[in-house]
Amino acid sequence: MPHTAPTPIHAQAESPAAGRGPRGLVFALAIGVLSFSMMQTLLVPAIPTFMAEFGIDASLAGWILTSYLLCGAVAAPILGSLGDRYGHRRILLATLGTFVAGGVLAALAPTLPVLLVGRVLQGASTATFPLALAIVRRHTAGDAQRSATGWLSGTMGLGAGAALVVGGVIVETLSWHWLFVTGAAMGVLSIALAVIFVPASQRGQAARTDWPGTALLTVGLLALLLAISQGGSWGWGSAAVLGLLAAAVAALTALVLVERRTPAPLIDVRTLARPALAITNGLTLFLGFIPYLFYVGLPVLLQADPAAGFGQGFTVTQTGIALLPGAILVFLGGRFAPWLIGRTSSKLTALLALAVMGVGSLGVALAPQSLTVIVVFFALVGLGNGIGFAVVSDLVASIAPRAEIAAALGVNGVLRTVGSALGAPISTSVLTSVAVATTGASTLGSFTALFVIGAVVSGAGALFSLALPAQR
Repeated sequence: MPHTAPTPIHAQAESPAAGRGPRGLVFALAIGVLSFSMMQTLLVPAIPTFMAEFGIDASLAGWILTSYLLCGAVAAPILGSLGDRYGHRRILLATLGTFVAGGVLAALAPTLPVLLVGRVLQGASTATFPLALAIVRRHTAGDAQRSATGWLSGTMGLGAGAALVVGGVIVETLSWHWLFVTGAAMGVLSIALAVIFVPASQRGQAARTDWPGTALLTVGLLALLLAISQGGSWGWGSAAVLGLLAAAVAALTALVLVERRTPAPLIDVRTLARPALAITNGLTLFLGFIPYLFYVGLPVLLQADPAAGFGQGFTVTQTGIALLPGAILVFLGGRFAPWLIGRTSSKLTALLALAVMGVGSLGVALAPQSLTVIVVFFALVGLGNGIGFAVVSDLVASIAPRAEIAAALGVNGVLRTVGSALGAPISTSVLTSVAVATTGASTLGSFTALFVIGAVVSGAGALFSLALPAQR
């Protein structure tokens, strides 16, 4: 029987190439992760601008964000698996090159369809994170490896939060085109740093590409995420959503059956079925879901007219600045997590992360009309989220076999995306349903209900974390 406890983190690492120290390696990878994470939310402040520019409604404009998530969810495990086979650095450079090409295309896009093609190309950069962690696993060991994992996990959260401020400033002072120019420029910088500081990894076992597995994974994930992201607007009981969910179940079930019989599978389902890894991936759903309740709810709350009895009347940029402490605490949480793991255990650290997120969610729920409370307690949500993502990244990197690390991290990234994709429509549904039941407009009770859900889900995630192994 395969063991279920995490492999010791101090496994032997490949030495970095001469002149390329671990600091340069981590810095180069962190800039790549920052580039992709910022593009997740950099366009959020510009959604009204895109609606006016292309003459579209909010539902259609949402595809500018959704297309990135959908492509990323499919690309992460596939590109991660290719990295395991053909070299992580090689696939990382190809991924970043695709990201830059997508940014240039989107910046010059004359129509919405062209813009969406650019966003799909950019979405491939989601694989940057699992590839970066796989490279860290190859070229560092011990405390240096845990520290690097914390840096990368924290940088991912920092980028998503800071982009709300940067995006608001760019939209208000320049134009939406510069959002993509900024992303492309960061991608070019990432490529240059990767060429200089990231050494090539040994190639994995040569094998044929698992085309049936790739096709089934693509169909299953696209159907699942499309149903989740559009369930609120199409109707959860609509034929389209139910059909997509049925297609997702059929494709993913077929994927499991096919991969169990494939000599060199795209995703080794036996590895994913290990209890410790399965629990870790389940915990990722909670960590991906909870922050999106706040990403959707807090901008609406902060920008509401104070005449309604709540809200701050903030601009987009002011809203981003108010949320920035939460993004900074995500980063600091990722840096703090290795220290906690080393002195307690992954299990206790994950429990603490979800507990802190629960306290933060409950605090905002109790006083959503107070700006001070929002800033302070949302920062706690960010702190817990940063710790949590560092824990699951460390666990996946420890449990997964060395030859499958990037693919396993890619699957973990898919589950994070699924959690995030669930958070957005559920947030909208809660705010809308409470409003309809009262005055027809969002009320303070609407936001209280939303953030209470965050506290309840955090508590459920804390209980779920108790099933993790207690090893250091």
